[in-house]
Amino acid sequence: MTRGLPRTLARTAAREAGLAPPRLGLKAVTTGQGSAFRTVFSFNAMQVPVADAQAFAGQKIFDFLDGKVRIKGGTATLQFAVLTTRASTINDNAALTWSLGSAAASSATLASTMVNVLAATGRTLDGAGTALSTASTADVAAALTLDGTVTPADLYLNLAFATGTDIDADGMLAVTGTITLLWENWGDNA
Repeated sequence: MTRGLPRTLARTAAREAGLAPPRLGLKAVTTGQGSAFRTVFSFNAMQVPVADAQAFAGQKIFDFLDGKVRIKGGTATLQFAVLTTRASTINDNAALTWSLGSAAASSATLASTMVNVLAATGRTLDGAGTALSTASTADVAAALTLDGTVTPADLYLNLAFATGTDIDADGMLAVTGTITLLWENWGDNA
C-alpha cells in the first residue's frame, strides 16, 4: 500500500470497523469512515474442516466492534473444492448449503441466526477431485440490524450437507471467491 492519505484512511477504517480473525486464505479489506463501511472478503482456498458426525461447519470471518451493526446489502460469489478423497469423505455431487450469519452453524439445517445475513444457498459440488465447483452466487437481500452493544457481533460463513449420504468421513473443503458487504455501525448506547 502506498504511503500517505490512502494508507491512513484504510487503517482508520479497520480500527473503526472490526477485524477478520487470522486465517490462512482469508483477507478482509474495510473501507469507509464515520459509520458507513464496505468490507470485501477475499477467499483463496480457505480451508474449512467438516466432521462426518455433524455434516456442518461454521467459520468466523469477521469480528465487528461494539455497537449496533446495520447490514445494508452485499453480494457473494463462492466456489468450493474438496481437498480430501471424495470417494471416502465428501462425495461427488454432494449437496452443499452455505450462508452468512451472526452465529456459527449448529446443525445441518441452516436456520435462524445462522442465515440472518445471507440466506441459505444450495449448490452441488460438481468439481471433480480437488477442482473447484462452478461459482455459486447470492445477494444479501434484506437489511438487518445486529445488536452488538453487549457483546460485539460476529460474522460466520456457514456450510452444511443436507443428508448423511453426502459425507462418509471427516473431510476438508476449500473456499475461494469474494463476499462484499455494505454496513454501518450505529454505535453503542452504553
